[in-house]
Amino acid sequence: MITKLLFIERKSSAAVSIEKVFKQVAKSLSKEKYTVDFQQLEYSNDVFGTIKNLFLFRRLKADIYHVTGHVHYICLILPRDKTILTIHDVGILHIRSGLRRFILKKLLFDLPVKKLKFITVVSEATKRDILQYTNCLEEKIRVIENPLQEQFYATTKKAFDKNFPIILQIGTTANKNLPRLIEAIEGIHCQLTIVGELDVETANLLKAKKVIYKNKFRLNDEEIKREYANADILTFCSTFEGFGLPIIEAQAMLTPVVTSNISPLKEVAGAGAALAEPENPDSIKNCILRIISDEVYRREIVTSGVENVKRYKSKNIAASYENLYREVISGLD
Repeated sequence: MITKLLFIERKSSAAVSIEKVFKQVAKSLSKEKYTVDFQQLEYSNDVFGTIKNLFLFRRLKADIYHVTGHVHYICLILPRDKTILTIHDVGILHIRSGLRRFILKKLLFDLPVKKLKFITVVSEATKRDILQYTNCLEEKIRVIENPLQEQFYATTKKAFDKNFPIILQIGTTANKNLPRLIEAIEGIHCQLTIVGELDVETANLLKAKKVIYKNKFRLNDEEIKREYANADILTFCSTFEGFGLPIIEAQAMLTPVVTSNISPLKEVAGAGAALAEPENPDSIKNCILRIISDEVYRREIVTSGVENVKRYKSKNIAASYENLYREVISGLD
């Protein structure tokens, strides 16, 4: 018997990392056991878009519905026993307050996790957050990490430029901690390449700190891969994350990584990164300077990173999802 899966996604937007994750998972599932389709919600996640999605969404027919993230509320109109929800993070609860936070918490977390039997999260840290912020039963939650995208592999790397290294920063949202990174690299002779749109305040800070930088955005997969290849160091010193895909992407591209000494980033990185305290620009600076100056250390974390990414091979992640899909189907018999 072939099981039909339907991945349900948010409306297309500039932020597509989640969608890439599940496209990779889908490609790695057994073709003899599963057929896969994708369906996007028609409307965005603003107030009126959410209401229209809830009332107007007409799902395609499938044996299992898998909601892939950030549209958790759509689970409220899907069958309880045939629906899986993947939660990537609870970041929105950190940046909202008051009545808006209350409503979002109900729609995105409390009501979906109460209704459904099957919840997956991408890290132990997100699992802890779900248990802290909701009344979700722990036995409902499975931790299944994100796979490395297949294009992010390299067998060679350009020579490290210790005299004028290129530091790559992926992301510009508040949690990416860009202002502290800018403080950290003040006085370091380097180029900062920032992927993501800059606001005026951050651009002014770059100018004030006399940081040499390039800003790029709306890059496709090949362009992103090229940035990893050209970079001497990746910095990913976020204040919170659900997972941290750029860490393993950079490791697979043989690029030294500096990331935050917090969960889940330190677990995602394993031994393949320099760990900084994200609230402390001096800590970030010291990690960057050590990678620049200490060739032995730099090689060690690159080697450890290559070993670390083996955990995130898509076939292994897909196998974990297949185990869950079998459990869902067996419960319907």
